[in-house]
Amino acid sequence: MSRAKRNVPAHRRGGQPSVDRKARPQGVTLDSWAGRVHVEWDSEAPLTPVGRASLFIQFLKTSGVFDALVADCPLDYMSPNAPNKRDVLGTAVLSTLSGHKRYAHIAALRADGVRAPRLDAHHE
Repeated sequence: MSRAKRNVPAHRRGGQPSVDRKARPQGVTLDSWAGRVHVEWDSEAPLTPVGRASLFIQFLKTSGVFDALVADCPLDYMSPNAPNKRDVLGTAVLSTLSGHKRYAHIAALRADGVRAPRLDAHHE
């Protein structure tokens, strides 16, 4: 008993138009807590973990996932010098998006004045 294999195309004809690989994307405008941000691609630049942060931050804002995380987090600091809960969680999220694998790497975000405001996490 042998079954004949049918050659079935993965995509039907007439669906999506062909992609011109030589055409460069013009960029996209994203929404963040700091306002609208225009992101453009440079096909000649090396790939970095920072590039995906703006896209993910828009997802967090649009979906409400980050606001829900802040609202549901049981952190409660009592010191008058304590950081804001949103800032602590924002730092953890930005660190993860940046590819940091150790706690000591979070210090690299101190000088980052671009990504922190997009997530409404203020670093000083």
